[in-house]
Amino acid sequence: MTGRLDGRTAIVTGGGRGIGAAVARELTGRGARVTVFARTAAELEEVVRSGGAALAVAGDVAAEADVVRLRAAHERVLGPCDVLVHAAGILERGRVEALDPIAWRRVLDVNLTGAFLVARAVLPGMRSRGRGRILAIASISGHVGTPEGSAYNASKWGLIGFAKSLAEELRGSGVQVMTVSPGGVDTRMLAQTPFPPAMGVDEVARVVGWCAAEAPDAMNGSDVEVFG
Repeated sequence: MTGRLDGRTAIVTGGGRGIGAAVARELTGRGARVTVFARTAAELEEVVRSGGAALAVAGDVAAEADVVRLRAAHERVLGPCDVLVHAAGILERGRVEALDPIAWRRVLDVNLTGAFLVARAVLPGMRSRGRGRILAIASISGHVGTPEGSAYNASKWGLIGFAKSLAEELRGSGVQVMTVSPGGVDTRMLAQTPFPPAMGVDEVARVVGWCAAEAPDAMNGSDVEVFG
């Protein structure tokens, strides 16, 4: 692949704001036709209105029926999906003994099961065409432990493991899988933590864009660390 994505299409989950919206803008800037997907329709529509994406589809990444509807809408309007970026993520903080199991499950549902559902939805088409890129936004929290971050950290460690396993299943198919692990990014989510931002969303998006369009196939299964 080259630095451009002309003639390709992409789906970005969590595309209404933060890293997801920045990734949508980056991929659009590289020539891709992009669908953004998240729960808040007004945010998605603003991304489309501002030229950051071509199509907005509202729904819950943890709901299989919504993900099936996303794929159908994307294929109907823009064509087969060439690039998938799972950027949807939520954070619930709390010490383990105080954390509500419902909150724990919701974090894993969105951050990890959501990645499984969207990858599963686009994989048959990518396999049949013999090309595609599946990228997921992991985190420095998938490499370290932090107090009150057990659910989020577990989801990101799991996401990296899922991506590496999927990469092995797809080796030789023409479809590559990678994760991108940023450090502290200046987002609403980070503002809920005691950690200071180390970078902006556009910096992360540029790395994701490179992975989508320029990273060599030999990087299949890689976790790209964007922290030092």
